[in-house]
Amino acid sequence: MASVKTPITELDFDSVKNQLKTYLRTQTQFKDYNFEGSNMSVFLDVLAFNTFQNNFYTNMAINEMFLDSAVIKNSIISHAKELNYVPRSRKSAKAVVQVTITDASITDSTISIPTYTNFSANYQGDLYNFVTNQTYVARRTAPGVYVADNVEIFEGQMLASFQKEGFIIDADGILRVQLSNDEADTDSIVVFIDAEATEDQNIFTRTNTIFGVKPTDKVFYLEAYLDDRYAIYFGNNEFGLQPQEFEDVRVRYRICSGPEANGASSFSTSFLEGAAVSVVTISAAAGGQERESMESIRYFAPKALQIQERAITTSDYEILLKQAFPEITAVAAYGGEELEPPQFGKVAISIYLNDQTQLISSTLANSYIEYLSDRSPLGIEPIFVQTKFVYANLEIDAIYSMKNSEKSSAQLETLIRSAVQTYSDSNLESFNTVLRKSKLTSAIDDTDDGILSNNITIMPIIEFSPFINISTNPTFKFEAELIKPYAFRAANGFTDYKPAIKSSTFDINGTCLYLQDDGLGRIQTITDDLTNPQVINPNAGSVNYITGEVKLTNFKVEEYTGNAIKIMARVKKSDVKAPQGRVFIIRDTDVKVNMTLEERGSSSTTSVV
Repeated sequence: MASVKTPITELDFDSVKNQLKTYLRTQTQFKDYNFEGSNMSVFLDVLAFNTFQNNFYTNMAINEMFLDSAVIKNSIISHAKELNYVPRSRKSAKAVVQVTITDASITDSTISIPTYTNFSANYQGDLYNFVTNQTYVARRTAPGVYVADNVEIFEGQMLASFQKEGFIIDADGILRVQLSNDEADTDSIVVFIDAEATEDQNIFTRTNTIFGVKPTDKVFYLEAYLDDRYAIYFGNNEFGLQPQEFEDVRVRYRICSGPEANGASSFSTSFLEGAAVSVVTISAAAGGQERESMESIRYFAPKALQIQERAITTSDYEILLKQAFPEITAVAAYGGEELEPPQFGKVAISIYLNDQTQLISSTLANSYIEYLSDRSPLGIEPIFVQTKFVYANLEIDAIYSMKNSEKSSAQLETLIRSAVQTYSDSNLESFNTVLRKSKLTSAIDDTDDGILSNNITIMPIIEFSPFINISTNPTFKFEAELIKPYAFRAANGFTDYKPAIKSSTFDINGTCLYLQDDGLGRIQTITDDLTNPQVINPNAGSVNYITGEVKLTNFKVEEYTGNAIKIMARVKKSDVKAPQGRVFIIRDTDVKVNMTLEERGSSSTTSVV
């Protein structure tokens, strides 16, 4: 008599086959059967393979049903469509130029630079085409000389498609126009209904929402289609005018190379025959991006549903900007009341473009503000503030052994520095990040078997670039509890004193000085003299050891080394968090490595800065 059937709980081929054998051995007629040496083994292989294939198919099918687990891009796009999210297409690099036209035979007061005028750029051995997206006017500045300022040009070639060429998809009575090229920049799409190829008439414009759209409005909507392509559809005479079946639909759009043209800065054009045309670059090409990745779609699609194209909270501003402008690496938004001085009714926004520049160009700032203006609440003004940074002064004491590695001290030191930079690239270089000491220590230990152990001393750095000979009252917020030293006494000297705050050097009244706290909450200025340092000003400012806030009073310098004065702090916690509105970066110049060779009975130490 057969026993209770054995459930199939395994998924891989071998385990399924073994479970089938286990089940058959419970049958009386197969109790002593040799499954390995019989034709039954082939039969079990077939059953196991069929079971394994069904398991695999079922697992894949179920995974593709959910946004979080889907691995096929078309499935991810399909789920994003349900959330009314349109994945980002490729983006053209944009440059801003000044065009000067010289032609003594022209007497008009202006010259038009037509829409879609071509410019060319030779960059890194490749030739790229740029085009204007609107008409610009060059005004006469001298007889025969015409100048057009701030002309925006976009990398790419303009293409046009027509209904008669087979780009119409009619599904469930909804008219859709499928773009045939997967390199389209969707920001450049313009739709013309029943217009000739040489005419730009009856234009339909893109909208992302049905809010306020009337049945007669000439608008179109965009949705992601298969294989990185997009489709256009209309409002069906309910939320926008619906073209008739007999009307031709013409779509013009730009295909681009994504990030490949970023950095191009030398342009030329010959749109006006017989005239000399020179092009001066105001802003080099930037902002070109590849199409949105699957992980990015997975992250932003639910959040797009959450914010609904509205900027209410500070996180809404951050999500909207990162989604719309892929050149932004990180963004931080906070209330204007947190600025110094406070600016009520405003939202302060800091942008990090992954190039460590503190100021974004006016062109980019204007495009960001224009984008946010229709999405911000009435009475709330977004403003862009200078991006600030916090750096880390690292002193790494590494012990190494020649028994476990053939690398020299210098080679190991290079690996350590590389590990530090990799950690910074992967875990920092953004707002609201934390430098985890234990993780950085582990990353250094894992670089080579020759590194036995290491210890890291971390001091955050805030840089200050004061104007020369101008008195200011700057404030620096480390937003961390500091290690409060014992009260400084001149009789004890400076040799063993470990301040919570210390700065790099600067000159006041012809004397080289640095800042240092006295353990009582005051900031002092001290002469930079290794043999006999002296306190010059015992009340140069104050420090709060609990909050890590440093304030200087009437601070006026004559000169300082480098681009800024470094303010360093000894914080109590091992992990260091970036203060609000600051991007955390580790620079190689701020890293000091002390290499100690461990040998039986002796050791030697080398210091590498």
